[in-house]
Amino acid sequence: MTRTEINNKSSPIVIEKYLPLPKKETREFWTDNRIHHIRHLASTGKPLMVWDRCKSETSRILDRVFFLREIEDGGEGDLVSNPLDVVEVSSKICYGRLELTYPLYLGDMSFGALSGIPNIAIARAADITGTLAGIGEGGLHPEVGKCKRIAVQWASARFGLDLDVLRRGMAVVIKIGQGAKPGIGGHLPGVKVVDIISQTRRIPVGVDAISPAPHHDIYSIEDLEQRIFALKEATGKPVLVKVAATNYIPYIASGVARMGADGIIIDGQGAGTGAAPSVVRDNIGIPVELAVASADEMLRREGLREGFTIIAAGRVSSAEDAAKLTALGADIASIGTAALIAMGCIMIHKCHLGFCPAVITNKIAENPKKILSLETATRWVVNLIEGWSAELKLILERLGLKSIEELKGRRDLLVGLGLSDSSLEVLGIRGVSSNS
Repeated sequence: MTRTEINNKSSPIVIEKYLPLPKKETREFWTDNRIHHIRHLASTGKPLMVWDRCKSETSRILDRVFFLREIEDGGEGDLVSNPLDVVEVSSKICYGRLELTYPLYLGDMSFGALSGIPNIAIARAADITGTLAGIGEGGLHPEVGKCKRIAVQWASARFGLDLDVLRRGMAVVIKIGQGAKPGIGGHLPGVKVVDIISQTRRIPVGVDAISPAPHHDIYSIEDLEQRIFALKEATGKPVLVKVAATNYIPYIASGVARMGADGIIIDGQGAGTGAAPSVVRDNIGIPVELAVASADEMLRREGLREGFTIIAAGRVSSAEDAAKLTALGADIASIGTAALIAMGCIMIHKCHLGFCPAVITNKIAENPKKILSLETATRWVVNLIEGWSAELKLILERLGLKSIEELKGRRDLLVGLGLSDSSLEVLGIRGVSSNS
């Protein structure tokens, strides 16, 4: 046996520890401090802070929105190791048809975009914690299909979908758009379409998996209604519609609710790690905080809000982000990148090329040199959810609330610091000066 053959048969290195963070050449939203915070939660499952200390590092609108209580606390809060058990964070969504132990949706990341083990870890973590995980549009990984708390995605290309797949899990998601690239379909480069991806997506090996921008059977709101009811009838599951956050989101949310969907996933600007053209990524779409507030206001005005679910996605980085989005009108928050960071992502931004030092989004190889530990990755995501929820309980306790339900739509608890009048109007909150 040659040395090459021996090396090819050697066991891969199993990654069970976090890699050091590389020096960043440009400023980005996911700062080192945000990553270290997520790593703490993922490693321990314990809260680190009450109020998010990373807000000053970036300038998005949500970072300029504060709970009035936080200002009164001076940005500090009493951190206890075991949040009060009387604070309840479970939530019912989709007209009460689904109950979540923790108010989190683990956002739609496909098998192919992720390298398999992360997909399994996320789905298993959802089962363990009583949350809900979206499988994305890449078809159903066999091990993911064994999990119960998953949402199957009906995207424009319908990769790997049949009636059996649609009936798995707890819900169906019709993906109309995504925050990384509003108005553009998905794209998995051919270099990542290896044999197992080919089998799952039912496409040739080495061929780009391109989703068309529109669904070719959904060109009107009436078409959407037909698909919603067809999927409900075929599966018996609640149906959510995923859209990108754009200026028309209030009217879109109203239409989705009127057409019989059980909820809407609003994916804000900056979401996702896909291979999105920079001109689209940076200039199309609006922040999720503006989209959620305006959609919630429209639905309430039209009498469509009761029981209908709003899931807020896109750069949700902390429990405080989730709490503020809930106060602005969301029912639950979605985390995607945060879950990847919990599993070791170091923000190299090479996901679409098949190169990932943390082996989360790498091209799947027959004889890999490194693999991610499934047990460790699952534990990290479970810990993230539990630590995140512990911080959310601390925030609710500081606000004098006993449940996440009491926080929904409570814009009166929020203030904006240094925001324009137009932003304050859309958010439905009052502004304060830095001297207040």
